[in-house]
Amino acid sequence: MIMNKELPETFSARMASKEDLPKIHQLAEKRSLHYHGIPGFSLARLRNEYAFPGFEVSTSVLLVENQGAEVVAVVEVREMFNPPVHPQIWLFVDPDLENQGLEDYLLDWAEQRSLQVLDRVDPDLRVAMRSQADQAIVSSKNAMLAAGMEEIRHSFHMRRELDQAPPKPVWPDGVQLRTYHPDKDAFAVYQVDEEVFLDHFGFVKEPPEEGFQKFMHHFSADDSYDPSLWFLAAAGDEIVGICLCRGYGPEERDAGFISSLGVKRPWRRQGIALALLQHAFGEYYRRGIYKVDLGVDAESLTGATELYLKAGMFVLRQYDMYEKELRPGREISVTSLEKP
Repeated sequence: MIMNKELPETFSARMASKEDLPKIHQLAEKRSLHYHGIPGFSLARLRNEYAFPGFEVSTSVLLVENQGAEVVAVVEVREMFNPPVHPQIWLFVDPDLENQGLEDYLLDWAEQRSLQVLDRVDPDLRVAMRSQADQAIVSSKNAMLAAGMEEIRHSFHMRRELDQAPPKPVWPDGVQLRTYHPDKDAFAVYQVDEEVFLDHFGFVKEPPEEGFQKFMHHFSADDSYDPSLWFLAAAGDEIVGICLCRGYGPEERDAGFISSLGVKRPWRRQGIALALLQHAFGEYYRRGIYKVDLGVDAESLTGATELYLKAGMFVLRQYDMYEKELRPGREISVTSLEKP
């Protein structure tokens, strides 16, 4: 791999292994405490992320260490979809060492690593690496812009604080809440989630056998998984909407988290999503959980942001998406409602 940037003196870089996870977690925790006053991802959740199907730590994660062998910076390249037209870059730098060139070096490595996907993507398809940066971390933003990345979109981490019982949901005629049964409903719920995400910016449709494996790992492979918090809206035998919640959020164990909320196209604009959301709020409140979080595209193609504001949620944090085109061509990820 030919690098254009040099690593600052007194630091060294090496590929990571799964044995490095405690060190990586320690760095991520320091960063989260510095910027947000919370520990952030648990080590268990991080282990689960690093066990994601198709993710190879030894070829996709680069560490930077100081002279004391402490991990002070990390960059990950995640090929989230098949085909991998948008490699995802995740960058972590010790807050005490920002703006010293570590970000530049790691983004250079990430770009060279991302170029490796070109041989696995049809030559007529557009390939662009993307990264989400916490708006509070100015050093990351500056490094991405300096690396030739362009800010293209925003997303919100939103929250509802439940200081009293939320309104009870109102269901449209013919639609009712029903229980999720893991043994018989898992694939059907995956199919609904896929249909919903056809209207989500950046989504890439994958072969079902591969997509279902990734779906189940993401939603159910760690201890935040609680099938009693998976709520389904049904019309007869058809699942028309889903609200998939976790026992706790990725960053705060005392906050609930809604991982996926959506309604199939023919059933939208009837109040189903709001009813699912209010039911989830009510269930968390009943369990003594008074903060509920979720993530949403700030320019949601389906108007989800407006729904969440209507339901009493507020923006807790903003993330900015940056992109750098690696090869021009036909864009196959979702960009609009009309062209999934």
